Amino acid sequence: MQSNFTSEDVAIQGEYLLQGTLTLPGGIEDKYPAMLVVAGSGEVDRDGNVSGFKFKLNTYKELAEFVTSLGFAVLCYDKRGVAKSKGSYLETGMWDLVDDIGACVQFLKGHPRVDPDRLILLGHSEGCLLISAYSARNPVAGVVLLAGAVETIEEALQRQRKLLYGELMGKKGIKGWLLRLLKIDQKIEKQALRVMEKIRRTRKDVARIQFVKMNAKWLREHLEYNVREDLPKVTCPILAITGSKDFQSDPNRLSELPGLAGGEVTWEIIENMNHPLKEANDAISITQVKALYKDSAAKPLHPELKDTIAKWLLKHAEMQNEISY
Repeated sequence: MQSNFTSEDVAIQGEYLLQGTLTLPGGIEDKYPAMLVVAGSGEVDRDGNVSGFKFKLNTYKELAEFVTSLGFAVLCYDKRGVAKSKGSYLETGMWDLVDDIGACVQFLKGHPRVDPDRLILLGHSEGCLLISAYSARNPVAGVVLLAGAVETIEEALQRQRKLLYGELMGKKGIKGWLLRLLKIDQKIEKQALRVMEKIRRTRKDVARIQFVKMNAKWLREHLEYNVREDLPKVTCPILAITGSKDFQSDPNRLSELPGLAGGEVTWEIIENMNHPLKEANDAISITQVKALYKDSAAKPLHPELKDTIAKWLLKHAEMQNEISY
């Protein structure tokens, strides 16, 4: 394992100029295998921190430093319209994000310290869908799907709403009685379906829903996209991992992946790991998501996640030197 590394700010020219961090091992190899980290949904920066959260998760920063310690060059970048990257976050569609992956891939392949034939894409949450769409059309050496394999955005939203209704309708005392009396679950579901129908009908990039601007193009394109149609075209080796305490992604969907993907699949559900890939022993609560993530912010990446990624990379990245960790 590399004990030192260097990091540099880089600019990636796509449709808009993206800003990122390239982390390089401190060794003396001419060219290293490389990994591109693709973020999940929302206004997420290169380090894995979400705009509007007062605490920092630093999930991608820690991932980058860990994978670099294994002998990889790693690129993380601010999403289009987020942090230092140009463009408009609200006007950006799903396929725009896939195009940005292409720009980052070309940047890495053209870098003098990167072996273009040993490039692996790692996606987190929505990033799993994005790298599946990209690698179905552009062969890469490997794909890592963290907290988001197989499940579409629409399926994830439906499942999350059901979890929300279960929590709300199960509340005790006068509050629970009132929520059940008002049939709040039915009202929220009807409202959600109306929003989805409006998004499907509009051709605008940005729509105003109940006085709030929404990235309509992004959601509309996701609603039209079925990752199961692309997975058979992903012929490279795939590693898929989701935590048992992840309520934003469904760990039970991982078992479907070997029957769908075109490449060799390794999958694992890690006990007591949450969506930000940290250790979590609390009960799952979708109504307390921000508080739960705040509690895990200072924690490191789940050790079993790091162990699984390291072993898979050793097997599939054709490392010149054996990885130890």
